[in-house]
Amino acid sequence: MESFNILLLTVAVTVQVTSHDSTGEPPVQISKPKVTLNPSHAVLYSTETVTLHCEVPEALSGLQYDWYKNSADLSEHQPSITARGSGKYECKAKKGTSESEISASYTLTLQDPPKAKLTVDPKWTEFFPSENIELKCEIEGGSSGWTFEWIKDTWTSEGDSVRAITVKHPDSGKYSCRGKLKNRQVTTQQSNAFQLNVKDLPEPKIQSDWTEAFPGEKVYLECVIQGVSENWNYMWFKDSRRIVSSDETNINTLTLSVKSSHHGAYECQGELQGRKVSTARSTQHLLTVHELPQLKLSIESQWNMFYPTEKVTLKCSIDEESNKWGYEWFKNGGLLKKDKDISFSGNTLSISSAKAGHSGQYTCRGKHLTRTLVTTRETEAVQLRIQDIKPKPNITKHVWFELFYAEEKVQLKCNMTGVGWEYHWYKGSTLRITHPELTIDAVSLSDRGNYHCKAKRGDFSVDSETLQVRVQKPPQPHIQSDWTEAFPGEKVSLQCVIRDVSENWNYTWFKDSSKIDSRAETNIQGNNLTLSVKSSHHGAYECQAELQERNVSTVRSKQHFLTVHGSQPTILLQQDPSHPEMYNGEQVNLTCSIQEKTSKWQYFWQRDSQQVNTVNNPIYTIQNATFSQKGNYTCQVRRGEMTYAKSTILTIREPPQPHIQSDWTEAFPGEKVSLQCVIRDVSENWNYTWFKDSSKIDSRAETNIQGNNLTLSVKSSHHGAYECQAELQERNVSTVRSKQHFLTVHGSQPTILLQQDPSHPEIYTGEQVKLTCSIQEKTSKWQYFWQIDSQQVSTVNNTTIYTIQNATLSQKGNYTCQVRRGEMTYANSTILTIREPPKANMSIESQWNMFYPTEKVTLKCSVDEESNKWGYEWFKNGGSLKDDKGISVSRNTLSISSAKVGHSGQYTCRGKHLTRTLVTTRETEAVQLRIQDIKPKPNITKHVWFELFYTEERVQLKCNMTGVGWEYHWYKGSTLRITHPKLTIDAVSLSDSGNYHCKAKRGDFSVDSETLQVRVQKPPQPHIQSDWTEAFHGEKVSLQCVIQDVSENWNYTWFKDSSKIISRAETNIKGNNLTLSVKSSHHGAYECQAELQERNVSTVRSTQHLLTVHEPPKPNLSIESQWNMFYPTEKVTLKCSVDEESNKWGYEWFKNGGSLKKVEDISFSGNTLSISSAKAGHSGQYTCRGKHLTRTLVTTRETEAVQLRIKDITPKPIIKKHEWFELFYTEERVKFDCNMSGVGWEYHWHKAAKPLIKNSEFTIDAVSLTDTGDYHCKAQRGDFSVDSETLQVRVQARPPAFLSLKTELIDIMTGDVTLRCNISDGRQWNYTWFMNGQQLNGSSDVLKVTGNEETIKSEFKCKGINTERPLYSALSDGFVANNIIFKRKILLAISGCLVCCIFILIIGCIILKITHKPEVKETPEDLFFSMTDSKNQIISPMKEYMDNRQTELEESQGKAELISDCASAVHEDSVIKESQEKAELISDCASAVHEDSVIKESQEKAELISDCASAVHEDSVIKEEDTSATVANGLTSFKGL
Repeated sequence: MESFNILLLTVAVTVQVTSHDSTGEPPVQISKPKVTLNPSHAVLYSTETVTLHCEVPEALSGLQYDWYKNSADLSEHQPSITARGSGKYECKAKKGTSESEISASYTLTLQDPPKAKLTVDPKWTEFFPSENIELKCEIEGGSSGWTFEWIKDTWTSEGDSVRAITVKHPDSGKYSCRGKLKNRQVTTQQSNAFQLNVKDLPEPKIQSDWTEAFPGEKVYLECVIQGVSENWNYMWFKDSRRIVSSDETNINTLTLSVKSSHHGAYECQGELQGRKVSTARSTQHLLTVHELPQLKLSIESQWNMFYPTEKVTLKCSIDEESNKWGYEWFKNGGLLKKDKDISFSGNTLSISSAKAGHSGQYTCRGKHLTRTLVTTRETEAVQLRIQDIKPKPNITKHVWFELFYAEEKVQLKCNMTGVGWEYHWYKGSTLRITHPELTIDAVSLSDRGNYHCKAKRGDFSVDSETLQVRVQKPPQPHIQSDWTEAFPGEKVSLQCVIRDVSENWNYTWFKDSSKIDSRAETNIQGNNLTLSVKSSHHGAYECQAELQERNVSTVRSKQHFLTVHGSQPTILLQQDPSHPEMYNGEQVNLTCSIQEKTSKWQYFWQRDSQQVNTVNNPIYTIQNATFSQKGNYTCQVRRGEMTYAKSTILTIREPPQPHIQSDWTEAFPGEKVSLQCVIRDVSENWNYTWFKDSSKIDSRAETNIQGNNLTLSVKSSHHGAYECQAELQERNVSTVRSKQHFLTVHGSQPTILLQQDPSHPEIYTGEQVKLTCSIQEKTSKWQYFWQIDSQQVSTVNNTTIYTIQNATLSQKGNYTCQVRRGEMTYANSTILTIREPPKANMSIESQWNMFYPTEKVTLKCSVDEESNKWGYEWFKNGGSLKDDKGISVSRNTLSISSAKVGHSGQYTCRGKHLTRTLVTTRETEAVQLRIQDIKPKPNITKHVWFELFYTEERVQLKCNMTGVGWEYHWYKGSTLRITHPKLTIDAVSLSDSGNYHCKAKRGDFSVDSETLQVRVQKPPQPHIQSDWTEAFHGEKVSLQCVIQDVSENWNYTWFKDSSKIISRAETNIKGNNLTLSVKSSHHGAYECQAELQERNVSTVRSTQHLLTVHEPPKPNLSIESQWNMFYPTEKVTLKCSVDEESNKWGYEWFKNGGSLKKVEDISFSGNTLSISSAKAGHSGQYTCRGKHLTRTLVTTRETEAVQLRIKDITPKPIIKKHEWFELFYTEERVKFDCNMSGVGWEYHWHKAAKPLIKNSEFTIDAVSLTDTGDYHCKAQRGDFSVDSETLQVRVQARPPAFLSLKTELIDIMTGDVTLRCNISDGRQWNYTWFMNGQQLNGSSDVLKVTGNEETIKSEFKCKGINTERPLYSALSDGFVANNIIFKRKILLAISGCLVCCIFILIIGCIILKITHKPEVKETPEDLFFSMTDSKNQIISPMKEYMDNRQTELEESQGKAELISDCASAVHEDSVIKESQEKAELISDCASAVHEDSVIKESQEKAELISDCASAVHEDSVIKEEDTSATVANGLTSFKGL
């Protein structure tokens, strides 16, 4: 290896010396070079190209360079090299033998590009359409000087470090980024990837079982977003308007306390918490709010007055969905309970057996079966009346008889007081009819019996008295007479007889149903009819009887027929059969009859005046006619002395014989053969029968029999002997059979023989040909016709041979021989082929006919068919070819082994048939053979040639050589490229540069063309220049396609998202500029490409330029309220909102299509238009649009118009009154509805100026006296409010019910209590009693309470019930019997004491009167009154005495005052607990009486004491204070207590 290096060094030195010696170039001084850098950036990266330059201070030419890295030779000898990574670089320059010093080393440091990092805000994993996301690309060490590329899946675009995306579905994908240094080929590594997932917004759904409800019910609707875990806020809408609620805004359940206004379609919408994402609205959920149905109470009958035990049905009906309602029943205002007579079923109340106590006013109301809180109002009351006695139906009789005849009319009428009765007539126990009247228009025997009527309604019925009907049939007459037929002039007698009847009857006679009047020839006497016969008396006779003085007629008698004949009988003579001629063997009947219906005639027969029978018979029969029985036949008829006759001729002959007529004795299948059966000299209609070989022939398609003709569509089976026979139509007469006619049937068709002579398959023109036609079978009467190709060629019939003397081409074709007989034609054909002798062809066995010296030439003479049957003859220049040593012939080939110029000329040949010696072909067309004496050179043709080609251009060269048969070979340098006349490089590349030539070759001869140089270069690359990376719809964006350092004329093509852009109004392309009138479809990645004018050279596409097109956001205009109809002075606010980046947008307002300016009442603030005080002139259609604050040409579309309606007058709220009365009674229900047209109203109810409630309805369920006053409602929305008219409510207390104690003496003894309830308003009342709050049975004003441990502790109350308002009174105060019983026991004790005291007083008074008589005025005797008198007085006797005896009263004033004080003390003592105190009080009272000197009688004193005790007793129940006169007046009321 060392010796090899030494050898190399020696060679190098030798070469250098040699070179120095040979050039003779002197050495030069080369300065020390310096290594410089391009580019000279502070930081260089390993991915960019760094060029190092070796700079020598002197400007020397021809220098060579050596480069070193880290002292290692790089084998680079250029002044500039591309750096190969970091390291120390050195260089030196040299020229010839001179070289410089090595430069100072240059340390090159290349860093790896920094990393890119992708951050996402917000950091969600999934996004919904229209959400905003921000992608940020960050470079380690800072982003200054860097541009950014964004990669989405496989798509790349340039942009800023931050990319904002308003998410759409196409934005789904994997995003990453990388940095790229400006103007340097340095890119970072691709950042981390972020997968953006865009999913559809979920669809909310309303779930609820509620689709309908009644006012007052609670309805729950739930908004469900399935399959989503995010937190959502929920919005609710009714009839597309949002439902505003003070609470529960973010929960998914909507609770409705149902009102009528809640009827409508509900939707919900979800809004993602913390994100501006809203779902679409849910599908509508329809809630139907039903008004409570109106009930109607009806009695299920036409009457409302009933009788005892009658069934009563009341029906409470609801029009809609009645199966969902139950019912509650009320009588006289109280709830009605089920008892033994009253039952409830569905909507029906049934009283099974009515009683008077069931009378009253009934009402009902509906109660929902499943919604137990839902009840309707009570119906209007229905009055039910029950009578206490039963009436009985009355029967009225019209025209009555003890005995009715059948067909007479019986008429009865049933009547019952009241309405609604259904009348049923019965015969015995059988129902006859349901009707008030029973009419038997024509009574019959079955109608006999006992009749009564039943009046019925519902299940209630009453029977009338029984009535007997007796019925009998009218008798039937009959006619007695021996006469049934007669001739004119006879006397005929008829008698009408009715048996076993004694009534007086009138008789009527009928002839042919017409009444007969009595006259000379029709004499009627009683029940006899006598006829003097005339022809008009012929007919049917009846008689009928009619009962005198009653419309009763018998049926007519049975008919008695009387036949009146003409002047003499009509004889009929008939022949059967009635043929004019009869044949031997036939049967003939001759019938003789008299046309008229008569009897007792005799019949006799004669032939040619000779008697032929002796038996009386109207029919003469000839069983088997013979020729001897023909003649004139006569029939004679006799009765008595009368004889009449009639004659007829009878003809008899032998049957004829038929025979067959036809020319056909033989035939072929398919031919039509006709045979005729002929009967001569006979005119009758015959039926013909045919026989073949003695078998009968049936008429069908192939054996058609028409009349006497038999037509055969011949088949092979028709071969045989034929006969015919005739049968006379409709008669049993047949001829004998005809003689046989024999028919021979050949095979399926005649065998036609067609022969050609000579029999060559082809005949050449000029040859003779004969065609012979014959039929193989023995047959006759055939005609022969010849055709060629369906054209007649022979005009002579029956020519079996057709001859062609000298064949021509026009005579070739399809020859047909036709044979005809009758309708049948048969044919046989043969093809006669006539042709020219085959054409000889001569060719040069090469593609060319011009040759060069020494080339081999081969000529070939060919006949297309059966070449082995032909020989060949050769010709040159018109003469036979002479022998030549350079020319040889072998069968059909002529060969020139070495061409010379003398071989040039015109050559021909022809064929000669080897066996048919007269047949030769024509000479071939001449072939010109040319032999050149010089060699040409190939010529290269250039197609669209350029001195410099761009890669991908097409290079096409064509090599051409005079003459044909050349093969062309293309070479690049010495390398074969292609063997073809053309060299085409469809897409030239740099490697295709070089020198090209072509070689033309045929056989062993070849020639080279001149050399041609091809130069190739890459096309330049364009790039897009533009500051536009994003734009709004409507802006103008300009992009420029730039190709640097190229001077050619280029055409520019633009692409968006890889699709070519067509220049039009919105995408205008001029030169290398693309101007976009931006639309949303312009969003995308743009590229440009240049194409060299007039050349198919296109650059690669530029790097993509991403243009983001923002649709101007859609503005929404809304009225900031739930309503769009306003009233004067109301405040109106319209809001125009833009969903995205609203701080970048201003707003323009329009009204009715015109721009809206700020005026007095209209102001603008941000996105809000405010009308401070609405007027009618503000009505109209308002729109708005957004206008970009910085891009002044960018505006959104106008919003959809919002119709603003301002009324010109302010309506007042309307108060709807439910069941309104001018005067209400306490506890009645008062209900108002306040309604204001439009929506959004809040309703506030006020009584005078006092606010009550906030609701559209105001209800006082039980009105009281304090509710009297003026009411109005205020409708308010926002700051605007309107008051309704004032409505006055007047309330009056219900009539009070007073409960009083009605005590009898017996009550005191038994401890029972009798209570009375009284209402003193002058009306008739029913009463309801309550014990401890429970209703008691009974409606009387008096209640008897049995004293027992329970009742004495119970509280009793009462109230009145009425059918007119007020329907009930106030409830009375309570009464407890406990104190009364206690006080009664005290009274019993006191009474015993009083009896003793009274007795002592009487004794004392008597003693006092006897022993002491003071002088005093006489006291009136009626000072004291008896208990009997007290019952008849209204005012107290004590008061009357005091009024009428003033004088006496003054004198005894002191004593009276003492009594008054006693009574007052008793009255005031309402809380006395001990009986002793009361007893002492009575004792003091008695003492005072005792001291009164005016008391005269002990009885009167006792009555006064009794009155005093009554006053004490009354004190326990008197609650009001009164004067002493009241107490005195109460002394009379003991019994009333």
